[in-house]
Amino acid sequence: MTETLDDYRPLIERALERTDGACTWDMLAEEVRSGRAMLLPSKSGKSVAVLQIVHDLHVFTASGDLDELMQMEADVTEMAKRQGFDRMTMIGRKGWTRVLGLRGWTPEQSLVKEL
Repeated sequence: MTETLDDYRPLIERALERTDGACTWDMLAEEVRSGRAMLLPSKSGKSVAVLQIVHDLHVFTASGDLDELMQMEADVTEMAKRQGFDRMTMIGRKGWTRVLGLRGWTPEQSLVKEL
């Protein structure tokens, strides 16, 4: 039997509940159906993962005059969109959340594994 994305919808939606709306079933389904993500069911069929190669532009560091940095952020955002990046990321102190939150940035918690 060949499993389809819809066969795993209950499992996937349970995981999506923990994203606080950052990713919905429709968003994820479109990524899988378009080939930008892939479905990986376990051999038993009791578990599933959805894998995606993510193309991020990461801001390694930023410092200086806040007004200038905000103009730079706007310029870099536009450049990143034109270059095909999916999103921008940065790691910084909590103060950036307040400043950049007004520009669409949201805090995110993640796990990283070095290979």
